[in-house]
Amino acid sequence: MNKKEKILSLVTLLLVAVLFSKSFFLDEAKTKTEEELKFKQFVEKAVDEKVEGFLKRNNIVKYRVVSIEQISQEGISRIEYLDEQGKEYIQGTIQGQYRAKVRGYFLYLIPYKEIRVLSRE
Repeated sequence: MNKKEKILSLVTLLLVAVLFSKSFFLDEAKTKTEEELKFKQFVEKAVDEKVEGFLKRNNIVKYRVVSIEQISQEGISRIEYLDEQGKEYIQGTIQGQYRAKVRGYFLYLIPYKEIRVLSRE
């Protein structure tokens, strides 16, 4: 390898390391309130039930909730979330309306798709 090839290889490895750390550590949404946690659980369940295909069936892609925002404090949203023990989903309500962004990762690393989910009244 000459000098340019070594530099290019090093830069490529550095960029892969940055993508790896971004995809695995920085992209996941951090919940601030209990209602955001419940909505995140609702979104994860909805995406798991609605998104199908060869890639998902064979665990080639992974979907993660990357952002949650409250778009309105008015009204009540009906959702399903995990119970206190985290074993089964129960139906409930949260105050306001929420929107979440879900990102699909090819090979658990490369972002390739985004889905937006709104809470319903």
